[in-house]
Amino acid sequence: MDRAAVGEILAQETALYRAMIDRDVSTLRELLADELVYVHSTAVAESKPQYLAGVANGLYEYDRIESSDVEVRLRSDMAVETGRVQMSVGAAGESKNTIRLLCVLVWVKEAGRWRLLLRQATRMPAS
Repeated sequence: MDRAAVGEILAQETALYRAMIDRDVSTLRELLADELVYVHSTAVAESKPQYLAGVANGLYEYDRIESSDVEVRLRSDMAVETGRVQMSVGAAGESKNTIRLLCVLVWVKEAGRWRLLLRQATRMPAS
């Protein structure tokens, strides 16, 4: 296993979640591949421009995002990350709900950087 690459991917995941919480569209634009498909736990799939517009317009407002049970599988310039995510999210001005997800993140290495190509989330039942 390439521990350095895994470390880079986990750092990108942390940066991704920080940018989502901060509604930092500029950083998100750099972290997301141009061909991004972002699949929400509501079965809505968005392109990079659609997702960035949702963040910028307050459609997605995150208070907290934490991942656990993360595994990374590397294949040359692609990596598949699986794990659990707990987040507090809602639309701007509305109360936030805590949701628990099973997530798959697919990262691709472009110009020496790992960028998110695909995100698929499945909501877990409340415990």
